Amino acid sequence: MFTINNRLKSIYLLSFLLFIFSCKNESSNQKQGLEEKPTVEVNEILQDHKDSVYKVKTDTLSSNSNNEDTITEPKEEIETPKKVELDSTKQYVYLTFDDGPFKGSKNINKILTEENVRGTVFLVGYNAFTKELKQHVEDYKQNPNVDIANHTFSHANNKYKHFYSSAEGVYNDILKNETTLDIHTKYVRLPARNVWRVDAKKKGDILKDADPAADLLAKNNYYIFGWDYEWSRNIHQLDNPEKIYEGIVHRLDHNRTFEKNHLVILMHDDMFNTDQNAEKLRQLIVLLKNNPRIVLEGVSSYPNKVS
Repeated sequence: MFTINNRLKSIYLLSFLLFIFSCKNESSNQKQGLEEKPTVEVNEILQDHKDSVYKVKTDTLSSNSNNEDTITEPKEEIETPKKVELDSTKQYVYLTFDDGPFKGSKNINKILTEENVRGTVFLVGYNAFTKELKQHVEDYKQNPNVDIANHTFSHANNKYKHFYSSAEGVYNDILKNETTLDIHTKYVRLPARNVWRVDAKKKGDILKDADPAADLLAKNNYYIFGWDYEWSRNIHQLDNPEKIYEGIVHRLDHNRTFEKNHLVILMHDDMFNTDQNAEKLRQLIVLLKNNPRIVLEGVSSYPNKVS
């Protein structure tokens, strides 16, 4: 009898300890669950070989309209390209900046104003998600030296193969960006693809997957700009402006451009997020201005009869 009672006491004690441990574990899990609230966290801008889009950790943001198959109607009151008298004795350089608004937008806008030269910003609607970034867009619009252009709303979410699998989806993403940023021009650069549909001429990227989307856009009177030369992105140490200037002159003089005597240079917003790098942009502009043969223009002045 004594043995049985001891065994019962041991069983009761073990059961009690297991119950206490279970309660503590459940309480801990509940506490942890309360602490793990969904948050929106913005990381540094993603980089690939060509372009970028912010990565936002949330499922509540608008999804990529590439999933939509129905083409929506383009917005009305789109500005028509300017008719500019071009001088056949001159060479034209078009300063273009992708992926804004971002940290470099303020410096870009300031330098274009102070140097009184034209440039073009290819904007991503998905990136304009704070009050400050939206203000950069408005500041650009108030600057007569800036052409506003379309770099899609989603920037393909950096998933280019999927993005370009639907020409209609790309078109819808362009239209969505027009509405989001209130863009009134039809100048477009496709994400991570050097594609042209301008001046009754066309040129595809080496990957070819963006061609159907570019053809659809051109059919709807959009002007798709690639680039002739790139100031390679390195936000920590930019190449010397003199080197970039020499590259520009070499390509113009040797007719290594999409349109003879017209060179479009690709740069990225985040390259100029520091005062030091912004001054390198100014140095390049001064070098170009001091060349009597070169004229700095926005893409609205590019020879632009669409096929």
